[in-house]
Amino acid sequence: MVGESMRKLLSVLLMIPFISLLFLFLIDAKGIEYVWLNGGADLPILYRISAIWSGREGPLLLWISMLGGLIWFDGERHPNESKKQHIFRLRILVGFSLVLLMIAMWLNPFSPTPIDANDNTRPGLNALLQTDLMVIHPPVVFAFYTLCIGVGAHALSAMLISGQTARERILKLARPALWVGTLGVGLGGLWAYTVLDWGGYWAWDPVETGSMLPWLALVILLHLRLPKGMNREDDWFIGVGILPAFFAIHATLVTRANGVWASVHAFVAEGEVDTSMGPIQRILSLGFEDPAGLEVHVYLAILFVLLWAGIRHFAKKNIQQWSPIVILVGAIIGNYLDAVEIGILASTFAFLYWNQNHSPERFVWMSAGILLMLFGFWSFLLSLQVTVIGMALFLLPWLIESEDATAQEEMTSGIIAIHESAVQQKIVLWVPLAIGSPFLLLTWLLLLAEVDGTNLAWHEIFGMPLLCLTALGLTVYSWKNIVSPNRIPTIIAALVVFSLLFAWKFGELLPGDADHEFLGTEITRGMIAGFAIPILVFSLPPIANLVFTRMKQFNAIRKPLHLRRFAIHLAHLGILLLLLGHAFTTTLVQRGDPSHIVMLTRDTPIEHGGYWYTFTELTAIGPDDSEWDEEVGDGKITVVIQVSLEEDGDAVATLSPGMLRFDEGGIPARSEIDIWHRPQGDVVMIFDQSQANQLYLTSFMQTGESVDNVRVVIYDLTGSHLVWTGWSLILIGTALSWIMYKPRRNREEE
Repeated sequence: MVGESMRKLLSVLLMIPFISLLFLFLIDAKGIEYVWLNGGADLPILYRISAIWSGREGPLLLWISMLGGLIWFDGERHPNESKKQHIFRLRILVGFSLVLLMIAMWLNPFSPTPIDANDNTRPGLNALLQTDLMVIHPPVVFAFYTLCIGVGAHALSAMLISGQTARERILKLARPALWVGTLGVGLGGLWAYTVLDWGGYWAWDPVETGSMLPWLALVILLHLRLPKGMNREDDWFIGVGILPAFFAIHATLVTRANGVWASVHAFVAEGEVDTSMGPIQRILSLGFEDPAGLEVHVYLAILFVLLWAGIRHFAKKNIQQWSPIVILVGAIIGNYLDAVEIGILASTFAFLYWNQNHSPERFVWMSAGILLMLFGFWSFLLSLQVTVIGMALFLLPWLIESEDATAQEEMTSGIIAIHESAVQQKIVLWVPLAIGSPFLLLTWLLLLAEVDGTNLAWHEIFGMPLLCLTALGLTVYSWKNIVSPNRIPTIIAALVVFSLLFAWKFGELLPGDADHEFLGTEITRGMIAGFAIPILVFSLPPIANLVFTRMKQFNAIRKPLHLRRFAIHLAHLGILLLLLGHAFTTTLVQRGDPSHIVMLTRDTPIEHGGYWYTFTELTAIGPDDSEWDEEVGDGKITVVIQVSLEEDGDAVATLSPGMLRFDEGGIPARSEIDIWHRPQGDVVMIFDQSQANQLYLTSFMQTGESVDNVRVVIYDLTGSHLVWTGWSLILIGTALSWIMYKPRRNREEE
């Protein structure tokens, strides 16, 4: 009883610093320097909350507070959790919270404002944070990372202290983590879509990509199944269970590592970064002289501890002590190859490959090593020569050793029996792991290679085909007892061939910028989308039929299991819809291309993309004008543009993009985009900010009628509704799956 009271008291104590800071921002306590720098008496209440995220201190205190909430709600001892495991898990959470608190206190968020500061010199809040979505998006993302840390704490305690099975308590927290992660990443995309001036929801920015990695790790964890011959199920759930925590820490590192990754979302370094170094070397070069440097080094140290724990967990007991040496050797080899991260991972996979002789698990580490080499080459982290040598070193021992003859025979027999329904279903049940894990590894390596900027081309060129394999797996699963197993391989092969031919012949006829080549390649956007779209469209009816079938089963027999099965496949349907929408709105769109910039002359229809646009009016107003209806900003330009189907036709839509001017906050202006919601997808219109200041002065010094020309950026996003519909279905499906789940002794097929 005393222990429970102390746990809850500690939870409250961890929440107090953030609650105090929140209160100070709400009352605009400008005597506190952090509030003076980022807040403002004129800010609406909601934006005083979002002002907390504008510095380093506020997000840290928010995360500490949420860790306190996790200790409160998930701090009790779980069934099958030993007392030692329980205590150790709480020590992990409390220890991590106290380290973050120490860093936050070093940053001194409650320091007094300098005496020479005054209201006229207050910097003000960043304009991009003065939006409703920025009030809720960062807390949801930190809640996601907190739950991932909780999943990892369960796994780590079970990993280092032996006890009963840990699967259920790991998955109990993983399910809500997946839902919160889906919400958080989606809200970030919605904010980008409606606020930022690049007309999309996703751009493979390093911070965006980093936030998706723990989500992918959770998907793999929740779909984990072991093949025949691998009997250590709980060991694998424990080992994979640390991945969400690993990538949550990694995502935080990407955001807060002082410009190590070039991102519009990341904290910017005060000094210059040596572009010849990789991520780890750049982080080490930041030093420990200030709290920011200490913070990122703490995250890096945690990543190495989790890697050490994972190696130790999967290694045999008699050689577990070699785990740190494995990391060190890998770092030395990687440093020689100018790819430290690749070296460490290669050393890890090779050690576990060698360690698991006479075990079916050896194939897992061999495959991981081969894919690491291949993806390292695709990411430009390895040369072709090193890649070939590395792949050979992983593959040849498995081919020549007689002990693996049985595994080779089983693989051959599986290929021969591909026309059998049981074999097909066994394969597709492995798709989330067999495809999800390589996609996670590929995305991570591409992120490591993107320290100097996003390479959208390689994410799309290499990632989209992997995701199409997932769609094919869902299709085959949906055909169970519907399509003859003998016909399925032929149908799938024909579909792939058709998609390749469609991409080759008709890919560049797709909407958007289908004929644009990805930078540095001869591959067009239409080729990639042209391959993906037929497969994704073909996959939709079978999975939709399965969703309908599960719904009928639930209506007939209202059991929680039937509702959960319906929910799972509803989420699968949402993923397919989202991927199809992604192909149309991201793969096929060349953002920043001059072809999307349109110069409009007053009262003169201009044709662009099949529509006629007519600039009719420009207004410039300030807070003192009666027409002012904005909660924030110091001035606003709005242009009115009529959209018609014909040059002299009636208007079918009126768009009013503009620009909000901010005299404080570091960003002088924020685009106010406007969106035309059509049945087939949105048209996004963005006011070109490069002309904003000139037009603002002109319109005040003269009149709005004196402005005859304006520039706008137009993106025709056919299929955009599929993205948001898919996201909504994933949210509904993962929520129902989480709520309706009840542990069972005998797991039924899902």
